[in-house]
Amino acid sequence: MRYIPSTKEQQSEMLKDIGVSSFEELLKNIPEKVKLKRKLNIPPVLSEQELEEKIVKIAQKNSNFYQMKPLLGAGAYRHFIPEAQKSLLQREEFWTCYTPYQPELSQGTLQSMFEFQSYISRLTKMDIVIPSIFDGASAAGEAALMSLRLTHKNKIIVSSLIHPHYRETIRTYLAPHDIEIIELPYHDGLVQYDQLEKLLDEDTAAVLVQSPNFFGGIENLTAMAELTHQKKALLIDIIVESMSMGILKSPGDLDVDIIAGSAQSFGMDLNFGGPYNAFLGTKKKYVRQIPGRIAGETKDKEGKRAFVMTFRAREQDIRREKATSNMCTNHNLNVIAADIYLSLMGTEGIYQYSLLNAKKAHYLENQLLKTGKFEKIFNYPYFNEFLIKYNGDIKNINKVLMENNFIPPLTVSSFYPDNDLKQTLLFAVTEIFSRDEMNLITSLFSQ
Repeated sequence: MRYIPSTKEQQSEMLKDIGVSSFEELLKNIPEKVKLKRKLNIPPVLSEQELEEKIVKIAQKNSNFYQMKPLLGAGAYRHFIPEAQKSLLQREEFWTCYTPYQPELSQGTLQSMFEFQSYISRLTKMDIVIPSIFDGASAAGEAALMSLRLTHKNKIIVSSLIHPHYRETIRTYLAPHDIEIIELPYHDGLVQYDQLEKLLDEDTAAVLVQSPNFFGGIENLTAMAELTHQKKALLIDIIVESMSMGILKSPGDLDVDIIAGSAQSFGMDLNFGGPYNAFLGTKKKYVRQIPGRIAGETKDKEGKRAFVMTFRAREQDIRREKATSNMCTNHNLNVIAADIYLSLMGTEGIYQYSLLNAKKAHYLENQLLKTGKFEKIFNYPYFNEFLIKYNGDIKNINKVLMENNFIPPLTVSSFYPDNDLKQTLLFAVTEIFSRDEMNLITSLFSQ
């Protein structure tokens, strides 16, 4: 039933059980001066039919997102999701899983976590992976805290090309600690390497970079790892667009110490901004300071395959104030979504889709440059996002794009008010764009 009203008799029975004579008596502790003295200013009661019609009219004012394709990425990406995943994800038992308070009784939940750990470990080449952090930004914050526990140092270097929302979250996570946060500037769309060399010292706990970065640029993690390790600091790689791992070298192969990644690109639609899912990964020697949970595989007393909670160090368990984190929930439906997506795609599928992303992004950039309305401001390697300067009216072209069912690219000056970034647009191009659509976009900018 949509509505389950309570009768006056039922209300009286509930009040009697509570031990009060009226609803007003429940509110007696609220001062009279703050109570509303009139009725709520809400519309009159509607019948179910009238309500349905009203909601439908309101909904019709929205754009049909599935007819629109986003040129906007900046942390959330629209990728193709196979129908098989959508169908499997509707199974009722997947919707009931929650935090495994009695882990070994939650074999399905533990298995989904174990499979996710295995997939991400293979992609990233990190020894240890924990699943099911809320989102990439909170994973980045957890990674920064982890570096402090490992090094006992009090300085963090944060790239200015980390997603602005992630940087805000990192600062929030570090706010209760006496930590110096230094922002690392950029040059030509990438981290300013010579400045990193100057900023690094013996007090540095970690260097946080994003690759591909907020401008889409692919950072030289190998060189940064070597420089960072010379000062006995840790290199943390933040992976916002995880589809890039299909063609880029794995962070583990580049000697990265900790990774914090968003799993949104693996089978999670945009969903008005969430919920998504994220992961943390690290080297085996750092496992004792990683927050969250690790699921493991073993055999039961009958020799059958079984799953166990191998590691968990959060505040609701025995460690209490000594815990590494207070992460208390488990986005397991999103973990299962990623499991299904990655199992359907396989190694070759992820590689081919990643390649399509890169090729289509470079194709669109080349076509836009040919219009004469754009100019390249950075000469940097990128994956599926690129920054480009538009010599025209941005408000007008955004209107034209929307009228043609394209969500406009990001105007970067809203996050980076630098003079040299005025009139710059950040385009995101994934496998969902056809050549005809990209040619149409180019023609719209040519008008």
